[in-house]
Amino acid sequence: MEVQLVQIKREERHILENLFCYYVYDMSEYMKWNPDKDGTFGGYDVSTFDPYWERNDHTPYFIMVNNELAGFVLIRHYPSDLSLYDIAQFFVLRKFKGQGVGKDVLEQLIKTFPGKWQIRILLENSGALSFWKSAVSNIIGEDYRLSKAKDVDLLMFFIHFEIAG
Repeated sequence: MEVQLVQIKREERHILENLFCYYVYDMSEYMKWNPDKDGTFGGYDVSTFDPYWERNDHTPYFIMVNNELAGFVLIRHYPSDLSLYDIAQFFVLRKFKGQGVGKDVLEQLIKTFPGKWQIRILLENSGALSFWKSAVSNIIGEDYRLSKAKDVDLLMFFIHFEIAG
């Protein structure tokens, strides 16, 4: 299985916006969001994607598996600490879950962007916490820090680690 990160071009942004509805749907389990009046989970502000094509410290990627669209990952420098790389959003289609795709993506990301990293996880999302702890420890062992802190208005888990360049 070949897993690739492909930087999303501005003209492909609509594909990310379409996929994001499925991400919002998945997150609704934890955030208790309801669908819009039309029955979709598209009620998010698409302008939040603007920095990914306007700023050098934001990078959007499609996740491809054997040349098939499998999800996306949005990387940025964390707004309150620009020395940290932050996984803003991470989404793998259910078809590809449990096959090592996410772990492969993380490994590619930290090779591309060595330095200080953080991953934020909703407290309620125990599956994501298990995944991220496993993915990080597969790459760097137990040399990471798990903590709880506020991210804007939500108490979340934070995983912090560093990869030498």
